Amino acid sequence: MTSVLGSSLLNLAATLVSLVAGFLVSVINARVLGPAGSGLVAYAMWVIVCMAAVADRGFPQMVLRSVAAAREAGQDAWAPIVRRALSALLPSVTLAFVIMLAFGLYHRLSGAPAPWIWIGASLLFLAYVLAAFSAAVARGRGHFGEVAATTAAGSLLQVPVVFAGAVFVGPGGALLGMLTRYLPQVFSLSHHLDRRTPSDSAALTPEMHRYRRSMWTTDAIDIVLLTRIEFLVVGYFLGDADVGYFAAAVVFAGLVGQLTLQLSPAFLVGLAARTAGEAPPDTLYHNSLRLTALFVMPLGIGGAAIISELIPIVFGEEFRPAAGAAVLFMLASVPAGLAVVPWAYLAAHEQGGRLLRVTLVSAALLFLLLVVTVPAGGILGAGAARILSEGLTFGLLLMAVSIHGGPTVPWEALFRTLLAASGCGLAAFATTILLPGLIGLPVAVILGALFYAGAARLFGLITIEEARRIVDMIEGKVPGRLRPLARRLVSLLASN
Repeated sequence: MTSVLGSSLLNLAATLVSLVAGFLVSVINARVLGPAGSGLVAYAMWVIVCMAAVADRGFPQMVLRSVAAAREAGQDAWAPIVRRALSALLPSVTLAFVIMLAFGLYHRLSGAPAPWIWIGASLLFLAYVLAAFSAAVARGRGHFGEVAATTAAGSLLQVPVVFAGAVFVGPGGALLGMLTRYLPQVFSLSHHLDRRTPSDSAALTPEMHRYRRSMWTTDAIDIVLLTRIEFLVVGYFLGDADVGYFAAAVVFAGLVGQLTLQLSPAFLVGLAARTAGEAPPDTLYHNSLRLTALFVMPLGIGGAAIISELIPIVFGEEFRPAAGAAVLFMLASVPAGLAVVPWAYLAAHEQGGRLLRVTLVSAALLFLLLVVTVPAGGILGAGAARILSEGLTFGLLLMAVSIHGGPTVPWEALFRTLLAASGCGLAAFATTILLPGLIGLPVAVILGALFYAGAARLFGLITIEEARRIVDMIEGKVPGRLRPLARRLVSLLASN
């Protein structure tokens, strides 16, 4: 548990930098490009992610799991797997890149608006895929520090570059600036390639390919049909400005989602390492669910309490129509974040078929809900559809774990966390009512955090043993003068 929690905390530290930088990029795009321009950038990014999910053919997921398992077989057992996987990955990625670049050049030569948008998208696609593969190898080898460092460096570098690109080039320049986010991890790929190792097709076993195909199908459906499929439906039924409103409405919910996605590789590696001849990791599963809820619930519920005041302040008054939908998307981030844990459990136990079935049901439901709710309710309807879909998906994943004979859910601990997070949200919301506008927001955040900290101690959400583990891990990562304060803060949250 300590190693998994340590990797998770390391990921969280880098993710905080990434989230701040990504948030600044979203604000820059909204302020500089307006609703229509920022919506175009967000739509192009959705296309990039969808293309990547199709073109990567499941190799990053396969490499993450296989390299983690190969570490037990010997020091260099992972090298042939990485070399062969990259060789097999490149043809499909190259083809997709050429298609996107050709479309971008046609778009540029035809004199269409925002001429650099798809050229920038093609280059960003290439960096995105290679960075994902590199990060999967690094995490599989246990090099979480490398991924954290490259994530933080790329995130910080992209902010000024995106600003310059948006100002001088427009939406296409903003996309080219976002390319900077992934370059450090792309350059790190060379450290995980042993050129002395031949690209032997036998390095990838039939079982690896079965897992890859299963995860590829599941991820492609999940990303293309579940992750922001609203862009397609909103763009079809509504106007360009509505796409921009939607992009602003999902920014803060996306931040919560990125936090939990950064945790999932650590959970997956930890769970996979315990499947070889050992008892089911009930304790790890319970703690993963409980600790994920510990930060996802206050972020989602507390964030929903203040976000209607936050949206127009951050993005400008012209984005106020996005405020109502943003509340719903923040609430939907809670079940979406919790779903990371049962997903990781099923993936580690080779239950790709179950994941595929859950994904298909969820995708079908979300699409049907969107087709009904978006024409009737606009982006507010899209938010309602997202809440229903995420809740169902989380429930189906928990059922799949149970059917597989997996651990039970710590419902009592989750309910106590929900009570604490709901109190946090009520305190924050009441503050925004009494002190509306910019002045009330920091007060609402502070009061909500204090209420949650007190409730965490009252309800026993963090045990003394867990507090000691956290203190032990942060001892070497916090400056000496701050260590007593850090120990004190952690101990205050723990129950006696």
